[in-house]
Amino acid sequence: MKLSVRFYLLMTAIFLSFSLVSWLAFSDMVNEINVLWGKRFAERQVLFDKHRTLSPLIREIKLARQMAAEPALLEMALHENDAAVRRRATRVMERYRFDFRDHSYFAAFARSGNYYFNDSAGQYSDRPYRYTLSPHEKRDYWFYATMKSGVDYQVNLDPDVHLGVVKVWINVLLKSGGEVLGVIGTGIDLTEFLKESVDINQPGVDTFFVDKSLAIQLSADPKLIDYASIAKTVGERIKIDVLFKNPEDIERLRQTAIDLEKHQGGEVSTLWVDYRGEKRLLGMAYLPEVGWYDLTLMDESSLQVLRGFTWLPLLLGTIFLMAMLILGFLLHRWVLNPIARLTKATEHIQRGNYDIEPPIVGKGEISALSRSFWQMVEFVRNANVELERKVNERTQDLLRLTEIDYLTGLLNRRGMTDKLEKEVARQARQGGSMGLLLLDLDHFKQVNDKYGHAAGDLAICATANVLRSMKRSYDYAGRWGGEEFMLLLPECNEDEMVAIAERIREAIRNLHIEAGPRNFSFTVSIGVHFPSGPQTLDAMLQQADKALYAAKDAGRDCVRTSRQQS
Repeated sequence: MKLSVRFYLLMTAIFLSFSLVSWLAFSDMVNEINVLWGKRFAERQVLFDKHRTLSPLIREIKLARQMAAEPALLEMALHENDAAVRRRATRVMERYRFDFRDHSYFAAFARSGNYYFNDSAGQYSDRPYRYTLSPHEKRDYWFYATMKSGVDYQVNLDPDVHLGVVKVWINVLLKSGGEVLGVIGTGIDLTEFLKESVDINQPGVDTFFVDKSLAIQLSADPKLIDYASIAKTVGERIKIDVLFKNPEDIERLRQTAIDLEKHQGGEVSTLWVDYRGEKRLLGMAYLPEVGWYDLTLMDESSLQVLRGFTWLPLLLGTIFLMAMLILGFLLHRWVLNPIARLTKATEHIQRGNYDIEPPIVGKGEISALSRSFWQMVEFVRNANVELERKVNERTQDLLRLTEIDYLTGLLNRRGMTDKLEKEVARQARQGGSMGLLLLDLDHFKQVNDKYGHAAGDLAICATANVLRSMKRSYDYAGRWGGEEFMLLLPECNEDEMVAIAERIREAIRNLHIEAGPRNFSFTVSIGVHFPSGPQTLDAMLQQADKALYAAKDAGRDCVRTSRQQS
């Protein structure tokens, strides 16, 4: 064999070997990027599905729980045969009906078994009673199972056979003390809710929601949904076994569900599973607000961000006749160096450094590859920022809902208790003084009975406005419950507190509330407690309460201090 042939063969072998190594390195980099992207995409997709599904439910649950706390409904549950009581409760439920998304409500009472309902058209406004539930009817098992569970609220998909509707039902227990008096709530149209939550027509992505028993609660295919799960035994439910045939996958999924529940919705787990004969990446998160799990399945094609560049090493093979020095120079300049820079950027991103700016390197296909990589990183970064913003917004909204009274905008009992505990702790550390004003509107029930609950709400809001205008910038005002209010006054003395209380009493006495064609006014009794030394929060509240009762006993519309009772 001629030397030239051997040389050409040697050059060809060296170049082909080099091309093979380059192709393997390129493939490994693309695979690494795709794997990283796939996991990140799965986590973002699960969180996106989670918040998209929870947003409408959280609002409806909050409203339903507020309705369950209405005194008129509790009174109806105890005295349903009283027509006046029924009318008052019906007016309250009708008011909430217009606030609910579906403009519908239901109420079922334990003592009678009677079921009341009105829909968005208001066709049952004059006769909301629909039927009477029976523990012997399987279609009514949901009611008795909900009461037996003792859980404050549940989300249940159930076709109402009596009414001929299928909805996502928000079931909230109606309780007084330790007794369960019934179940109230609302429903969301199932077809509309599925479109917003799981039926998004995203190629290669399937989303399901399952409960703690892994029974399917939401699916783009309504035939897979396990309706009325709460009324079934575990063995009767449609579980994920219909989706995953591999017992090992099901067992891993169960274990993942247990681990996620321990973290109460703080994590997203990913695992590869066999879904209907195809390899899929499963993203899974726990939703403690409704007790469900979000399962998002993605096929491999939807997880690949870099595709179509495997022919690049073959292109290099067409120039094997070039001189090795020129080839080496061009190869280093056009291929190896850009790939090395992209690989380095990939390593930084893989370690969670999203602030790095991926370089736009090379020319031609390498440039397109680097631009594609840059776009991927930019997308992931923006998605991460947007998701964190939405999570922070939801967190702040939920925090505000738990600490602010919805009617007056003042602190509620929980929020006020938190301020009291912090102020007591601060006083114990730093010294200083603090006092409490406990206010109660006089004869408030008569206002409600004579002018209506709407007038009572106006009186409560007017009182809240007086407190806001009278308190100092560092004081805290809150609605302690019903017609009771509290004012926390740090750094003051008893004389100042009495003076502030008298100003508040006088301002409320001078209020004139318009209730339709009639005006009314009302008064307030105020208890003042200024501890002479450090006291526990319970002791302070007890003394303020005694002072308030002393003001009531003294004929109302007056101010009394706890010192006057000692």
